[in-house]
Amino acid sequence: VACSQIHKIAQRLLHDETHWQQAAELTPVLDDMQSGTLVKSSAIQGTVLKLQESIAAKETLEKLIHYYLKDSTENRRIAAVILTTLGRRSVIYLINQLMHSTDKNVRLQLVKLIPGAGPSVTPILKDCLQKKPPWYVIRNVIFILSELNDDSFYEIIEPYLSHRDIRVQQQVLSCITKISGDNLRERLIASLQTVHDDLKIKVVMQFGQAGGDKNLVNTLIELLRSRQTFLEETATELIVKICVALRSSPQKDVIEILKQLVEERKDYTDQTDPVIVAAQDALSVVEPQYRHTAQASLVPSAGFDGEFNRDGLGASSPSMLKIEQSVEEYIARGDLEKAGGKLFSNAVNAARNKDFTTAELLRDKLLDINPLALTEVIKLGEIIEEEKSSTINNHHISVWSGLYDKMSTEEFNALYYVMRHESYSPDETIVRAGENDASLYFVNSGSVTLSCQCGEKESFLKRLQPGEVIGVGSFFSVSVWTVSMTAQTASQIHVLSRGKFLDLHKKHPKIGKKLEDFCNKYDTVPELLKMSGTDRRESARYSIAVMVNNILLDPYGNAGKRSFRGELIDISKGGLCFSIKISTKENARLLLGRQIVTEITLGDGTVLKCFGVIVGVKFYETEVQDFSVHVKFYRNLEQVDFKQVINLEL
Repeated sequence: VACSQIHKIAQRLLHDETHWQQAAELTPVLDDMQSGTLVKSSAIQGTVLKLQESIAAKETLEKLIHYYLKDSTENRRIAAVILTTLGRRSVIYLINQLMHSTDKNVRLQLVKLIPGAGPSVTPILKDCLQKKPPWYVIRNVIFILSELNDDSFYEIIEPYLSHRDIRVQQQVLSCITKISGDNLRERLIASLQTVHDDLKIKVVMQFGQAGGDKNLVNTLIELLRSRQTFLEETATELIVKICVALRSSPQKDVIEILKQLVEERKDYTDQTDPVIVAAQDALSVVEPQYRHTAQASLVPSAGFDGEFNRDGLGASSPSMLKIEQSVEEYIARGDLEKAGGKLFSNAVNAARNKDFTTAELLRDKLLDINPLALTEVIKLGEIIEEEKSSTINNHHISVWSGLYDKMSTEEFNALYYVMRHESYSPDETIVRAGENDASLYFVNSGSVTLSCQCGEKESFLKRLQPGEVIGVGSFFSVSVWTVSMTAQTASQIHVLSRGKFLDLHKKHPKIGKKLEDFCNKYDTVPELLKMSGTDRRESARYSIAVMVNNILLDPYGNAGKRSFRGELIDISKGGLCFSIKISTKENARLLLGRQIVTEITLGDGTVLKCFGVIVGVKFYETEVQDFSVHVKFYRNLEQVDFKQVINLEL
């Protein structure tokens, strides 16, 4: 009886648009009852459903949709409310309008309206997709599903990643991005196997660098292996994007595929080929990282409780977590003495087993739970320092006696324990010229050779013996490696990374100057290169002072919006050098390895664009923070262009 009366009232209200405001207060209540938002019995829900369908007569819906699409007054908003709360029949009507409309503006308005109907839309949209509608209907349906923002819709839309129309694929990716939450990365990785090459480019760029995501790295490698199937018009760009994404993934198969790219393209293209540039740039970063990672996996570390742990310990290791759990149990019972004793004994064991990182973590934990345990903390500090001193053997001290004399015992010990211990077999590559590896290499035993590239030949420069240091230029200045280093015999080397050095410098502020003074004695690479008749730029350099404009490129080779001026210092056919002001050396280090376009205005007014990579940044005028930026061209300058440049005057 009530529904019968409501039906009559609704018809009267909807007949005259002046009463639509009242209708817009009624239909949402009916919709809430039918959907279960307002809890009613199934009998009432069924009755209300029939009521909604009887109200949603065709002529009523036509009138409402007319006002929604054409009116700009309050009636438009009210019509939208009623249309989205009149139930299933209204939704079907709206979707049919969407499917058959030839007016793009009408379709856009309907696509925005339909999601407002809520969950009742989903089964209707599923039915719509099963009828295999045109591509534009599919795209609109997927857009509506994305607006409903339900993760379960992924199973509905995922098959359309392989739809023949790229616009549908694009809409599916947008929907996946919106609804996926924590599953987004996994689903985007899966999409790379099926979507159009244009969309693969966008997905790869969305990831940035792959880093430690093995699933993504493996997917990108598989993509590169199938590169012969890429569309010709997008192949180069897609390959470049993948190379950039792999820059932070030091894996053997990554290095192999990047080398394959360089090898297969070098015969039919010049060195400005974007793929060669991107692949070589990635190799210069990945190869040294991989060598260091491989070395780290070979050197086991001693764990506490007398155990030998090949993976090392640390805050997240199983043994550490087990101790922390035991300590927390003591603390929960209020027994700080036993908790402290547990930490103290394990810290001592860790120190005795030369696992100083864990020993220091446990010592800090002891002070954290009991600030009054100063005696135990001090004693632990003494034990740790004692064990550190006893670990450094007489051979090491004798080899590095010159460095030891410059530093306090505490500084020398601290330096020793932040360095990596690496071992190399005869003829094994340690560093290759052109690599970006800001590390110092201390030769402890054996011998290594330095060489440089002279044309197509590798030229011997020097043999390093125990007690010598290499890498001074890339470590204290900012440059890529200009020489290659190879183990001549079985060699033991300590490696100090730039990151570890900066951490060390915070604790021991004087150590930086002492280390640099010591290492500068061994910085013979520039002289060796001059003596060998070669240099980073093999062509003759000409001094010239003209202003140039510089544009840094992003990792994908795209020009940024900002440029900066600099003064040209010298130029050769293969590279140039200009000066700019940089606030700090660490900021200067950010330029290393960046692609750059230097624009030089020639005498006839034309602009010569020189495309290259920054291979070094050095202090030029220390007091005013002027740095010289060294650029290596990807392709030598033509003779006619080169002559015009060197004839310029300021």
